[in-house]
Amino acid sequence: MKVNCLPCQHSSGRTPFDKAKTLWASWSITSGNKSVWFGGDTGYRSVPYLPIEEDDYSEGHDYPICPAFRDIGELSGPFDLGLIPVGAYNPRHLLSPLHSNPYDSVNLFKDIKCNRAMAIHWGTWYLTEEPALEPRDMLKKALSRSGIAETGIFDTCEPGESREF
Repeated sequence: MKVNCLPCQHSSGRTPFDKAKTLWASWSITSGNKSVWFGGDTGYRSVPYLPIEEDDYSEGHDYPICPAFRDIGELSGPFDLGLIPVGAYNPRHLLSPLHSNPYDSVNLFKDIKCNRAMAIHWGTWYLTEEPALEPRDMLKKALSRSGIAETGIFDTCEPGESREF
């Protein structure tokens, strides 16, 4: 098995005295002829304050994205499976650099070059302002908007459910 530490976009620190003292990472795992990318806890882009009803992916909104994900896809992809975060994203202007919403996650899926994906980092507890199960429902809309099937390619598990790949 080969495990690689790869970039992602987040911050570090657990106290007021250790902010940005360590790095944050995503990981790739390769064994035999299979590969997995584990995104862990990562943002995709930086979105400024917008009115709550405004879709930050609508026309005219072109915000900076982290280029590391396309680099990972080009240098290390494609991956058989991506474990991609989809939750803890509201309020967007504060959390978009740290956590991916489902629309960001679909872009991560494409940039990293995953053949399939499982959504992670959602539905466990209330960490941010969105309802705990909203990421699951929003992911289907994001997949549909990108022309990807709503099931079978980038899926979610119910809390406690297991999947075999």
